[in-house]
Amino acid sequence: MRLLFLTPLLAGCTLAADLADPPLAQLARWREADRAAIAAQPVVSPCPTANPACRRLHAMRAEACLSLALEARAPGAACPGPAQATRLDCAAEGYAAALATGAEGASVLQAGLAQSLLCRAELDPPALAASRATRAADAARQAPPPRDALYGAWAALIAARPGAGADPARCRAAREALALARRATPPMQDRLLADAAMQLRQIPGCEESR
Repeated sequence: MRLLFLTPLLAGCTLAADLADPPLAQLARWREADRAAIAAQPVVSPCPTANPACRRLHAMRAEACLSLALEARAPGAACPGPAQATRLDCAAEGYAAALATGAEGASVLQAGLAQSLLCRAELDPPALAASRATRAADAARQAPPPRDALYGAWAALIAARPGAGADPARCRAAREALALARRATPPMQDRLLADAAMQLRQIPGCEESR
């Protein structure tokens, strides 16, 4: 009989906690949830930037969305296909929101933001991809090494592709990609260097002006 009285009491306590601090209540639930459940559920709104729970919620959802998207990659691929566009958007939005709260570990969050944006850019037409790559480059500059150089070179290569802009801008981007690729580490370094050299050769007048 006591258990019958305790059940509504406990339910009432849970409801009171949800009403008192919804972000903290969601954080408590997410500590027991798997990545798929976290990725599928938006962060509660409003979620004040000053609330410490909000900082963690945005980071947790970003990490869940990005890791699930990357798990869907084909063997040897750096990024997933179009089916993961929504999760990549979720990751980028989550990392940006976490950074806006002044969350700890900002450099790691910036790296996650850069990777999310770059993989999303790979699904875009050239002009839109270049715009997204500009945001990724800004994040890459604040990422920890060697990911700062890796993601920076990758972003510059996207901006150097045909259709991304005028030839002089593409040429500058290709040169930047080459310089950053030299600071990257294997195994991606060789691919980045080769791609940058190819872009320099293909952009009219670019290779000669180095």
